[in-house]
Amino acid sequence: MRRSLVLSLASGMLLVAAATAPAVAQDTLKIGAPQPMTGPDAPFGDKFKKAYGMAVEEINAKGGVNGKKIEVIIDDHQAKNALAATVAEKLITQTKVLVLTGGRASGQAVEIASVAQRLKTPYVVDHPSADIITSKGFEWVFRNNPTGSIYPQAFNKFITEVPGAMPKSAAVVYDNTVFGKTIANSALTFLKSKNVPIVNDEAYPVNSLDFKPVMTKVKASNPDFLLMVAVATTDAILLTKHAKEIGVAPRAFVGFGGGFGVEDLAKELGPQSQNVFSSAAWSGNPNDPAAKEFYKKFHDKYGIWPKEHEVEGYAIIYVLADALRRSSLTGNLDADRDAIRQALLKTDMTTVFGKVKFGNWAGPLGDKYTNQNIYSPDHSVLAQWLDGKLMNVWPKANAETNYVFPDNTVKR
Repeated sequence: MRRSLVLSLASGMLLVAAATAPAVAQDTLKIGAPQPMTGPDAPFGDKFKKAYGMAVEEINAKGGVNGKKIEVIIDDHQAKNALAATVAEKLITQTKVLVLTGGRASGQAVEIASVAQRLKTPYVVDHPSADIITSKGFEWVFRNNPTGSIYPQAFNKFITEVPGAMPKSAAVVYDNTVFGKTIANSALTFLKSKNVPIVNDEAYPVNSLDFKPVMTKVKASNPDFLLMVAVATTDAILLTKHAKEIGVAPRAFVGFGGGFGVEDLAKELGPQSQNVFSSAAWSGNPNDPAAKEFYKKFHDKYGIWPKEHEVEGYAIIYVLADALRRSSLTGNLDADRDAIRQALLKTDMTTVFGKVKFGNWAGPLGDKYTNQNIYSPDHSVLAQWLDGKLMNVWPKANAETNYVFPDNTVKR
């Protein structure tokens, strides 16, 4: 059953209500967040629920926004693109939220963005990365996090700046989602510009269960690097597992966010996750005192160390609260939504995720972005799974520990 989840300090707890539940009190400022709370991507939805909840509690404990409480209403889209559009429209027309965030995956976010644009409601993306989301010229859509074509930037810098790290050849395996194809295209474009031979270019259906056939092909090509893009956690786990079981032995296994940035990867793979890289959106500068304080608070509250998803979700609520605070809200829903959009255009702040200022500019592959955070190229980091923990390793300014390269867990 599809559920709506309301995060509000006013109630002192997380309320779970049916989709037909009555709207919440009018003295609260409602933020809608389509997320996968059931189905294969439910672990991601839970990450954002925790992140949103912590930010809401903190903001409301300090008086809310101009004296009013904020709340995040999470509605379950079950990781289904069509349902994401339905959920977004319901949040806008029935629940009457002021602004949207969330989405989780790029395919769902593309649908949400189209609905938001049509119904003239601000949508501030916190995680979905496909370039198309902010390259369609939508004036009601904003994004804080890096785009998919930016995800490989830290990896690109690593292989360029570290002596001997440029691949002699590369196999690229990616899911056939918007997320997978966007990132793979960016990585392939850069590698080809460096004259790196691409020995495998393999797309697969998302949520596949058997990667042994594709990894058999990869093994036959004997790539120097194996690059993998998987939006689904299960895919990331099985890609790595089957590659290692078959005996694929590159100098580096490199994932790009998605399922490669989730703690379940290390839990399920155990030693097989050791030294696997992930080039994706960062989790804020770990050497910044404010980021360190946030990490500790989050761990104390939930018992987990926040990474990419949690930091993005937590930060976006502060971005929205800032815009709401600077908006002259009158109670007229259409006018208030436009006032929030105008405020977002003037956003200039720093969160635990990093600096935020929305602008129009050209991305790495020439995409013309609208309302894309101008600082997002600075928010890509190369991390590595080391002893069960995903640690930033490049660039040096954001590194938590030293990288391991080449991979010493495989026999070549």
